[in-house]
Amino acid sequence: MAADIAEYTRITAEDEDETLSRLGAYRQVFDDLVARGGGRVFNSAGDSVMCEFPSAVEATRCAIDIQESFRTRNLSYPAHRQMHFRIGISIGDVVERDGDLLGDVVNIAARLQALAEPGSICISRSVQEAVANKTSVPSLDMGNREVKNLPYPVHVFKIDVKRPAAEPAGRSRTTGQASTAPRPVALWVLAGIVVAASGAGLLWTKLSKSPVVDEAPTPGIASPGPGESGTVTETPGLAQVPSDRPSSSGTDGLKPSPATLAERYQSARRLEGRGDIEAARRDYAAILRLGTEVIDPALRLASLMRAQEGRAAALDASAELAGGHGRMVALIHALHVDGANRLRRLEEIAAADPDFAPVHYLIAAELSGPRSGARTLAEKRLERAALERFLAASREGALERFVIDPATRAAWLERARERQGLLEGLFAEGRDRLSMAFTPTSSGWVGTIALPEPAVTIEYRFGESGSFRSTGLMQIIEPRTGRPMPKPSIEFPHRRDAMDIALRYTDAAGVASPVTTIGFEPATALQRGMKDTLKGIASSWAVFGTGQNSDRLYLTALISYRCAIDKVEIGFDGQAPGTVFPLLTCDPGQPFGVPAGARNFLGVAPSVASVAVRLTFVGGEVSEVVTFARPPRR
Repeated sequence: MAADIAEYTRITAEDEDETLSRLGAYRQVFDDLVARGGGRVFNSAGDSVMCEFPSAVEATRCAIDIQESFRTRNLSYPAHRQMHFRIGISIGDVVERDGDLLGDVVNIAARLQALAEPGSICISRSVQEAVANKTSVPSLDMGNREVKNLPYPVHVFKIDVKRPAAEPAGRSRTTGQASTAPRPVALWVLAGIVVAASGAGLLWTKLSKSPVVDEAPTPGIASPGPGESGTVTETPGLAQVPSDRPSSSGTDGLKPSPATLAERYQSARRLEGRGDIEAARRDYAAILRLGTEVIDPALRLASLMRAQEGRAAALDASAELAGGHGRMVALIHALHVDGANRLRRLEEIAAADPDFAPVHYLIAAELSGPRSGARTLAEKRLERAALERFLAASREGALERFVIDPATRAAWLERARERQGLLEGLFAEGRDRLSMAFTPTSSGWVGTIALPEPAVTIEYRFGESGSFRSTGLMQIIEPRTGRPMPKPSIEFPHRRDAMDIALRYTDAAGVASPVTTIGFEPATALQRGMKDTLKGIASSWAVFGTGQNSDRLYLTALISYRCAIDKVEIGFDGQAPGTVFPLLTCDPGQPFGVPAGARNFLGVAPSVASVAVRLTFVGGEVSEVVTFARPPRR
């Protein structure tokens, strides 16, 4: 059996990391199905795989299971990002050399694979003769085909398990890009807010027309944007300072009233704009020593300390300043701390003083700012909670007490609402939840798990009690975590009774997700899965026999997937379907089982030129009428 992925080069070029990650997951499932069918992989390169089986029947059954399994997995992706295997199967003698197999049969299997359409299987005539009436999907005679590097034609039969969906409108085949479809691998990645503090990892807004500082600004303060002046202008809503006022006056006689605080803050901003940084720092520090509630001086002082002295010196200076001078100076100290410690310090301030509204905004900013690796959903939940606290405090009028600059307040509120809207959309649409798709196979069920973010482990449990079990790890490194990828599927036998499956995972930061319970109802899942399969193979519902069996109309596919069908109606030579073809009773414990001697065909007169088939599915849905023309006699 030879297999490869159609258009793999294009799919990889569009998103290499996601493609390689998904290829690893698909190969794990592929290899498991091969092993379960008694086969082994003896050669592989990239997306191409060569397998050996003890019999043509096992190889063909395995190929059908592979195509049906990946058809279900592909439903989670837009058409242009789906991975469809093309499979070819031949039978014959081989020579083994260093674990590899050589011979014409290997070459023929590879040529048959190249002839197969995406999602289908091509088999040689010898394989067709070996598996006739022994598989659940009929084959179509494609006749003799000339193939590369073989001196004789190969008689080819096609098993069309599922045709891939048509390419969506709006996508250019020359560019390989989709116009509207999102990339599934990035469903959990949100568009962030503009980061104003480079190198600090905090999300902040700009104080009104801040002056340019030579070095990178301290966390929380932005430099002027494009088209803005580097000089200080009057801040809207703040009292203006007379021009003859001393530029670096002390704090004697300064009262922390709203008017004088606004004046002193504006004065310090003007000093900073003129380049008198030392005087500006003294004024910002003087305001803080008054025990004032406003945060603006703390943000500016943090910016200047870092710009002038660097992070380490600023940390020492702010630590000295922090001794006994309240939460504003503690905030300055927190902003100079690196990495995860900065978030921890901010959270400590919030825990000690939950009414301190600005710290909740800064926590949310830290959680949404740039960091190596994608943000986890656990971090997004914490960010949402911090934003809710910040916006609630603002609605209660608490923000005015802490932020003296009205332009800053307005910008903070705008950014917070924007980010909250993005997060609410993420959670409301369910993109933070994992899901599971069930695929029936001849030996049981495969449950495929879709995660909303990269994980390092996946665990499951059947029922409400008992211990969780790991799905295991694959021999593939997940590039987004740098660790082995967890196996994204579980298997269990056919069953008649419903059950709950509990799932959880550990994210890239080592945080366990909430437990998600998914209800599995075998009859419903079986009917849905088989109905989807039948709709995908409508062109194979009926097949006219040939040769000695030319008086038969084979309905093998309808028998195999009978658990989804309530009634089969057939019409002859243009007549509306009215003749009912009796189906065997569905056995949920063995849904694909067909009793020995069961009739899988309908007798047709030699004069019949065409038949029309209509299905009524369980639940009442009626299919379109599908017409099958009788091939000309040879």
